[in-house]
Amino acid sequence: MKFLGLFIIVVCIISAAGKKHARKQRDVNDAFWDRETAANYVRKKDISSLPYIIIPLEKFPIGIEKNDELLEYESALKQLSEKKILNLSSQTNTDLKLAYGPANLPALSEYDQNFSTLCTTLSAYGERLLALGHEDEARAVLEYGVEIGSDISKTYLTLAGIYQKHGLTTELAHLKECAEKLDSIMKRTILTRLAEIS
Repeated sequence: MKFLGLFIIVVCIISAAGKKHARKQRDVNDAFWDRETAANYVRKKDISSLPYIIIPLEKFPIGIEKNDELLEYESALKQLSEKKILNLSSQTNTDLKLAYGPANLPALSEYDQNFSTLCTTLSAYGERLLALGHEDEARAVLEYGVEIGSDISKTYLTLAGIYQKHGLTTELAHLKECAEKLDSIMKRTILTRLAEIS
């Protein structure tokens, strides 16, 4: 009898906890759909003054060496320089619609995709420059990637390797500070790997 009473109490506790969790999940879902519905009715807003990224091609070592991979990355950067680029990685589609209207979402998504392509290209470009012996040029390219908020882990690790090689502790500390400011799922991974380097 004693065990039966204890069993009933445990079942009641588990049931109550389950209902509480279900209620919370329902509230979260309701809040999401309320925001999504509101976002779909926001009027189109002007996005011309957003912080667009301008690629400083003049600061890159374009043409430093006739290498097929370098030429490919340089060509990609030149093409990207003619497009609109925005780092919107910290905002959801609902956030963007609420802020600028759903009519702007396709364009904003394109500009954010251009940012992702830019970050990937800069990382690969910097790595290739380094592999070919152009360390200073590689450093400049990778530092620009960090400056614009790239969350490509290879960018940080390659740059950290350059800093460590030359005993640049101040620069390495700054690199970690930049990684700390990332609003990305890669943040923890990047910080963990940087901690292993120092």
